[in-house]
Amino acid sequence: MNELTKPLIGYATAADSLLDSGSALTYLLAGNGVFASAARPGIKVLMPVCLSDQRIKGLPHLTPHLTITPRIPKELLLEVWRSSCNACAESNAEILFHFHKQDAEWKLQTPEQTQNTTSCQPTESGSYSSHYHAVVEIHSHGTMPAFFSSTDNADETGFRIYGVLGRVNTTKPEIQMRVGLFQHCWNIPAKTVFDIESDFFMTDVSVISGCQFYSTDLPPTNVLESLWN
Repeated sequence: MNELTKPLIGYATAADSLLDSGSALTYLLAGNGVFASAARPGIKVLMPVCLSDQRIKGLPHLTPHLTITPRIPKELLLEVWRSSCNACAESNAEILFHFHKQDAEWKLQTPEQTQNTTSCQPTESGSYSSHYHAVVEIHSHGTMPAFFSSTDNADETGFRIYGVLGRVNTTKPEIQMRVGLFQHCWNIPAKTVFDIESDFFMTDVSVISGCQFYSTDLPPTNVLESLWN
């Protein structure tokens, strides 16, 4: 298929021999529900969109997975933390960071940005910007906890790994990570993304979150309920 004619969204079943349709996003019907799949340089993900308690007969089950090759070195995460501490100490401002894959290595960039105590936004988003090429995007919350705010949910609509650092200038800084796949989200352990030890000094709130898979889309209408109204 010509690259220009590939659909942005593809559809397949888990029984198909070729699960990668070449689309930006592929939905897969499996025996245990509906999954979403995508890949870009450095990362590949398969996550559930809707898990089913009842088996869809004739289709194999799928298991969620995330592949990051290689994991981002710990030293780059420490550099992000130190810069976040400086931004917090100087003006209590948030700060934004981008990671992109260059050949076989991860590169860290701190883009030109506008910053205040509650937000940080890159000033450039064109095709040559670090925002456009970022595979992993992290921002800090200064003295606040690490969490994905409603503003983050509205802004983070592409396909990349997103992260938040919180309580950066305390003895117990926090980190939260998730895969964002066009508003389908999966909370993931920080050690999946970064080459860090299990007793790393940051508290990973990703793994204690009560909701692992979710969507930041508007809640869908309950079709079945409306049938009886």
